[in-house]
Amino acid sequence: MTSKSARDIANDLLKRLLAGERGRLPSQLTMLLEKSSPMKDQDDFYNSVLPPELSGLKLSREDADEIIASLCAEISRNPDEALISVVSFAGSDLPTKTVAEVLANPPRPLTMSENTYATSLVSKFLPLILIEDREFISKADLGKLVELAKKFQTLEETGPDRSCVVEVKHHSANLLKGLAHLGIS
Repeated sequence: MTSKSARDIANDLLKRLLAGERGRLPSQLTMLLEKSSPMKDQDDFYNSVLPPELSGLKLSREDADEIIASLCAEISRNPDEALISVVSFAGSDLPTKTVAEVLANPPRPLTMSENTYATSLVSKFLPLILIEDREFISKADLGKLVELAKKFQTLEETGPDRSCVVEVKHHSANLLKGLAHLGIS
């Protein structure tokens, strides 16, 4: 397939995701973006788990970055766990910055599931990025993230969101630990 057809297919997946389609679509777009990352060299794995119409595709870095930017713009306006999940392993700074800013300044109250996905992404990547770039996010937003992570640590592990609470506590503990290694608390 030509890169144009890979781009067209990926953009179709993006449009369907932004229109609210779920099911396997978010994980398929996630794997397509991961597979297209310059850091990935496991085509056999992705080809075995993606449906045949997607297994042979590989996006150019430019096309993958364009899709990630579109997803991040939507996350900024309307955070959604599926969208956050798709960009979680994209291997780019933009999703980390976008999701960190959404956690610090949510456009609306986030669901526990959205908080869980967002905290997972931020805990994995933000401390690593801050090693190289202490100005990656504002000090005010960083302070809000620390306070939010501390708040998550005090949540009761009961009720219908129990599994999300357990996960968000785990990810927030990892975030606090990663930031503490940088002298941020």
